[in-house]
Amino acid sequence: MERSTTKRETDNAPAGENSKARLRFSLEVSGEIVLLLLVGGFFIYLFVESLQWSLGSALMPWITVGIGVPFWLYRLMVLFVRAGDAPGQIMDIGFRTGGDPAGERARFFQICFFIVGLYSAIWLFGFHIALPVGMLFYLRVYGEVSWWWSFGVALMFLALIIGVYDRMLGATWHEPPVLELLYSIL
Repeated sequence: MERSTTKRETDNAPAGENSKARLRFSLEVSGEIVLLLLVGGFFIYLFVESLQWSLGSALMPWITVGIGVPFWLYRLMVLFVRAGDAPGQIMDIGFRTGGDPAGERARFFQICFFIVGLYSAIWLFGFHIALPVGMLFYLRVYGEVSWWWSFGVALMFLALIIGVYDRMLGATWHEPPVLELLYSIL
């Protein structure tokens, strides 16, 4: 089968061949292309800027780019390979549009409140407390995972923070306001 190149050939093509005749991107695919371009640009910026930093400071951006770029390239390839296929769910997270607007609105606000809450907790209590507790909360409430599994994953996040970031990379952390308040009281 050859691709139609003119409007007349496309109009006269048998049903089913029109979708193959002209490659058109849906709104979701176009949005994902824009998002991938932004993320790719951020990776480039992160890497180029970090070349001027000391090794200790540049390690985190290099690790981020080194881990993120292969996933970015894979997603880009999958996006273009599947661009002509039937539309599916966006990122396969169970967020369908049109079925239940009230449910969609509730999920949107849950996601937003969780992100704002996590960022606020990181600022107030620090990474060592906020990330494990945030993961415990997320898995328990949204994932409906048992207490044992939620607690185990939270401990793994704490071990990751202490083992990789504190011990191996020697990362510096901000002083959380709650910790400063406790220091001033004690």
